[in-house]
This record gives sequence, structure tokens and C-alpha cells, in this order.
Amino acid sequence: MTYTVNSNDSLAEIFSRIEGSATSGSEEIHILLSNGEHHGLEHERLFYNLPNPLVIESVSGDSSKCVLRSENCEAFHKDTENRAVLTFGEKCTSVSLKNFTIENTHVKTCDDASLGNQAEAICFHCQGGRLNCEGMSFISRQDTIHVKGISRFKNCYVTGDVDFIWGYCDTAVFENCVIHTRADNRGSDRPAYVLQSRALNGKPGFVFINCDFTAEDRGENAKIFIGRSQGTGKPDSVDRWDSIALIDCKISHRYDKSLWTDEDGTRAVYPEKGTALVGWRQFGTKFVDEKGGVSAYDERLQERHGYTMSENEKNLLILCINE
Repeated sequence: MTYTVNSNDSLAEIFSRIEGSATSGSEEIHILLSNGEHHGLEHERLFYNLPNPLVIESVSGDSSKCVLRSENCEAFHKDTENRAVLTFGEKCTSVSLKNFTIENTHVKTCDDASLGNQAEAICFHCQGGRLNCEGMSFISRQDTIHVKGISRFKNCYVTGDVDFIWGYCDTAVFENCVIHTRADNRGSDRPAYVLQSRALNGKPGFVFINCDFTAEDRGENAKIFIGRSQGTGKPDSVDRWDSIALIDCKISHRYDKSLWTDEDGTRAVYPEKGTALVGWRQFGTKFVDEKGGVSAYDERLQERHGYTMSENEKNLLILCINE
């Protein structure tokens, strides 16, 4: 079943119509978005929660010409599954998003402790499902992408300022993506973290292959890290494992060369030392200087919980995530 959606149509109404139809659970739903701006639900989520395989893509095949945009955040609706622009629920099986932009327009106005600034562009709240994203742009500030289950992002652009990729995933693979840390709209000199992994026990977690990590100037005293720990992972915990892998990625000079942080020992990291398949680990990392020059990463600068994979271990990890 195919729906063509113009910018003056309501995606919420389309989802409601699909839910009320008599389609079998195995029939694929295909939504084509016209060029232009598609409005989400202000201060509400767009919600899809059917077992039908779903494909949403732009007609043009160009994410810069097609955007789904609205504001939602924790201050309006508590809990992760309620505060995104677009949320996929626990009944989902297969979701594919292609060649459009999803933007949460929430702007921070005060410190996070005072106002719920968590504001996902997308929430894939389905541990048993698969999400595939290609040619997409995801824009927000805090918690831009939240994923459970298995997901793959190819040739995508992701931007935010704090923990803007995170989730309780099995495996989330980012390949040939640009991961961009924004300046904080509240002012300079605030630290930034791309990732907070809460991966499932023993699973690969977040894996970045041939990605570019870029960043805006956040002030002279601000540090930017690839990942920080949530701080509660344990050997027998179901999730909250600190599993992030970098494979052949290029990283801007604006990022701290330690890559990871336990915030001066205030957050426990588990696994305490990375390995080929879990924990904080990297292979083939390159740093890009202010003039665009590229140099090999000095692994001795890596934070103590981090691990440098051998080429055989890197190949083992790639084999694992492609099974």
C-alpha cells in the first residue's frame, strides 16, 4: 500500500488511516514525501506502532529538499518514547527511512536540571525490530537519536550537542556518516558528548565505520568527547553497557584526544576495558587538524578504559555485525 504525502497533508492522519485500515500485518506500507516542509505534531510525537514493514522516503531522493520538522521535548512529555518528533513503537518489525530530514526544533533555555531538554528527532523504541536509514539527516540538540534493537545508518548526517546518539540497542551501525557536534545555544565553554551507550549485555553496541566526526567551536574551555558512560552498567545487567567502536573514522581536532570520558572517575564504566566485541574500542582512527591535515591517532592518548583493536579483531567485529 502506497501513500503520497504533500507538505500540506498530515502525517498523523496518514498514520491513523493506516492503523484503521484492514491491511494484513505482512503488507508493506510505503509513504512518499513530496519536497518541502512537512509539519509534525507540535509538542506531541508522530507515532507508528504496527507490525507492517514501513518505508518512508522523499520523492526527490535529496534530504535537503524534504524535511519533517516540529518541537517536542521532555518538558512537554516525560520519558523517551514520548518526546521525539517521530517515534516507532514496540510492535514495529521493519522500518526504512530514506533521503529526508527529521528536525526537532527545541532550543534550550536554561540548565538541563531545570528544564527537560531531551528532544529526540527519532525514537526507535522497539527491541525486537530493525531500523534502516539511508541518506537521512537528523537534527536536534540533546538526544537526537535514540535506538533499541538493530539499526543501520548509511550516508547520514547527525547533529546535536549532548549525548545526541544513545540507546539500549543490540547493534547500531553508522557507515559513511557525518556526526556533527553543535555549539550550545546557551553559551560557550560547556562540555559535549556525542554518545552515551546503554547497549545490551555482551552486544556490539554502537559501531562507526568510515565516519567523519566534525564539530563547531564550543568555547576555549569546552571539551568534546566521543563517548561518556551512563555509569550503571554491570556484568549481569541486562543493558547499560558502554559499547562504542570506531573503525577507520576521522575526528576533528576539536575533540579531546582521549576520545572517551568517565568524567574524572565519577561514572563507572563497564566493561572496564574494551575488547574487540564490547566496550570502548577503536581501530584506524585519524585526527584532522585545523588546516585539514590528517594524521594517525596516537593510541597512547586513549582514555584508560579504551582499547585499540588489531586488524584481525576489527575484521571479527565487522563479521559479527554483518551476520
